Amino acid sequence: MHSTVEDLHGRSPTKRRERILSVLRARGAARVADLAAELGVSVPTIRRDLAVLEKRGMLAREHGGAVLSGAAPSPAKQSSVDEEQLVIGMVVPRLQYYFPEVIRGAKSAADAVGARFILRESMYERPGLDREQAGLLFAKSGIHGLLIAPELRHDESQAVVAWLDSLPIPVVLVERQPPSGWFVEQLQWVATDHRRGGQAAVEHLHQQGHRRIGFFGVDNVTGTQVRHGWHDTLLAKGIDPEEQLIGPSGAFSNADEHSSFQEVVRRVREGSLTALIVQPDPDALALGQRCQEQGIRIPEDLAIVAYDDEIALMGEPPMSAVRPPKFQVGHQAMTTLISRIRRGPDSAPMELLLRPRLNVRGSSVGHGG
Repeated sequence: MHSTVEDLHGRSPTKRRERILSVLRARGAARVADLAAELGVSVPTIRRDLAVLEKRGMLAREHGGAVLSGAAPSPAKQSSVDEEQLVIGMVVPRLQYYFPEVIRGAKSAADAVGARFILRESMYERPGLDREQAGLLFAKSGIHGLLIAPELRHDESQAVVAWLDSLPIPVVLVERQPPSGWFVEQLQWVATDHRRGGQAAVEHLHQQGHRRIGFFGVDNVTGTQVRHGWHDTLLAKGIDPEEQLIGPSGAFSNADEHSSFQEVVRRVREGSLTALIVQPDPDALALGQRCQEQGIRIPEDLAIVAYDDEIALMGEPPMSAVRPPKFQVGHQAMTTLISRIRRGPDSAPMELLLRPRLNVRGSSVGHGG
């Protein structure tokens, strides 16, 4: 089958445009004819790419070539985009709980190279807001790269991921992994291996003699992965997950949710529940408090392992908890993004999973099973 150099490049305009931006970052300006020769495509193809990138605010066209937006329109004034000139955008679903430490990690890495860091908030409850906020950063702030934690379970989530993959700037997903069936070419991601977190909690409780281990968690990306780790590890231990108590987050911190808590009390007293993994921390602390009010001892009657470890230490007794490496996730995501910006589109995209750590405390030690 006949295949030309232009065919190879032309099949991926996203890669080609990212390569154009990489060249401009390195030189400050470039001629159309030179870009066409280097990328092995026609001059009209380069002109179309420059028009698209100019419309998106990424560069400015001048006679016979282009310069980066804000760069001097003369080859004599070419200069590389140094570290102080980098502008990085970040979009997270909330600015309270969990993500603040991720943000601090990302900002630490940005500060280390003098990059400007712009933060925007989306919402779990508003499908499409991820793309809207990312688009505003892309169109109005002239960002060189993007960190984002998109919702992956809405009907349009796959289209949003495909759009992020098509952007002519590097994008790193933070605490997110696209499902295996979603094909991406350029996206990178840095996330906590929450399945390992669920596994670590079950392994610990199993070693303490527990064989009736329930799970209460949030119906979100993290909670789903933790539940899978809990489920698969129980199976590996020969324990049927279907026989264990499962419930939603909020069942213990919400005063109106009596049925779930009463089911916990009933099962503990009949001996069919001896341990619970509870995500997130506030729900775990609320459960411990309500159990003690009912005369259920922690951990003698019910062992508890929380997930997140933001306030678990303040429980009575202090709660054992799985701690995702949130700061490191943010720091590594930013480091990965900056590396991609510097090295250009020819560098291999990275997929990194960081392991969470189980901190064992008084809420899960000292039970006879």
